Amino acid sequence: MSIVGFDRLSFEKALKQTLSPTTPIRSAEFLRGRDKKLEDIRRAVIQPGRHIFIYGDRGVGKTSLAQTAAFEHQSAEQSPILLACDPSSGFYRILGDLASKLLAIDPAATKVTTSSKKSAGYSPILSADAQHSVERGQIPEVKSINEAVALIDFVARRHSHSPVAVVDEFERIRDPIERTLFADFIKQVGDQSIPITFVFCGVGAALEELLDAHHSCYRYLTSVALERLGYDPRLEIIDGARNALNLHIDDTTRFRIAAISDGFPHYVHLVTEKLMWEVFQDDHVVTRAEARHFTAAIKSAVQDIEPHLKVTYDLATQKYSDEYQEVLWAVADHHELKRRSSAIFNSYIRIMRHRPGRMALPRDRFNTRMNMLKRSTHGAILKANRQGWYEFNENILRGYVRLRAEEQGVQLDAEHPLEARLVG
Repeated sequence: MSIVGFDRLSFEKALKQTLSPTTPIRSAEFLRGRDKKLEDIRRAVIQPGRHIFIYGDRGVGKTSLAQTAAFEHQSAEQSPILLACDPSSGFYRILGDLASKLLAIDPAATKVTTSSKKSAGYSPILSADAQHSVERGQIPEVKSINEAVALIDFVARRHSHSPVAVVDEFERIRDPIERTLFADFIKQVGDQSIPITFVFCGVGAALEELLDAHHSCYRYLTSVALERLGYDPRLEIIDGARNALNLHIDDTTRFRIAAISDGFPHYVHLVTEKLMWEVFQDDHVVTRAEARHFTAAIKSAVQDIEPHLKVTYDLATQKYSDEYQEVLWAVADHHELKRRSSAIFNSYIRIMRHRPGRMALPRDRFNTRMNMLKRSTHGAILKANRQGWYEFNENILRGYVRLRAEEQGVQLDAEHPLEARLVG
């Protein structure tokens, strides 16, 4: 065990406190680079009936932001409700899950009659039979928006003073009818002053489709667009871990981790975690991370990345593997997400100069490989929005491609226009 002052138990404790590669962050203290977004949410939820929709690329940290906000705004006597959607999820099923979780408290509490003060105006009334079911710990079946609103009003008041519910992966609900039900529900929850705040998470298209279903939803939802992390918060994640372990990590290594992460928090946490383990398991006592630790950490991180990303990458490169992956590296060889084919080819030529024993493809064969990577037979890993312009089908795949290049000793160009100056 090679880090001075740390046995395995204290080392693992420090890792858990500073890095979170697999589970969402729930504390603003460790949510790097999202202060402005958290403040936007704080200002939004001051108004009764207003809810939050966080959207952005997969992997940018939507769930961490949502759960941090939920734990911050949920009143102290209970924890927030955390729900996830899947392709089979429908409005009434999600509603039933929500009601069940709102009731999962001290059984005596479910027998208390409604006594909390209600806002002025119309309040939904849950039928006597339904109330009796709830008081017995059973969720009654609801068949209309009015019944749904009445049920949530009834159980939310028994959960806590200020309940918050996170509905994650909303984009997985594909049925427009189900989306319309959610939109109608959100409007009625606001109009009827139901004491609960919702935080939805999904890709941008999910927000647009939800709002299209009910245009008046705009005034009930505050949209929070989440971008990839900037350089400073990426470095803060790394520095938080190295400071906790009193370990020196040189600037070159710090910026390489920040660069290949592509702005996705998961990658920063994962590679940093792997680096710390490589140092800790060194045969000699060391006080600084070395190049060999970094190289081993990259190889370990690549093996741990989401299977979906690896499957897509392997499918894209299954035939003429070196040729296809070198083309993919070229696409990811710049901070711009959308690039002209001519610029990508220039990147490709530069990369091939540093590939011993490999010959660059002529331009026509290179173009053929690019176009093949748009097809389902190659995982549709690329897409072209207009003639001559290419980008990754999912931006998180771009980050994975950069990791794979690094794994094979290929350093791609600056992921950020300031990187070269910062490293220098």
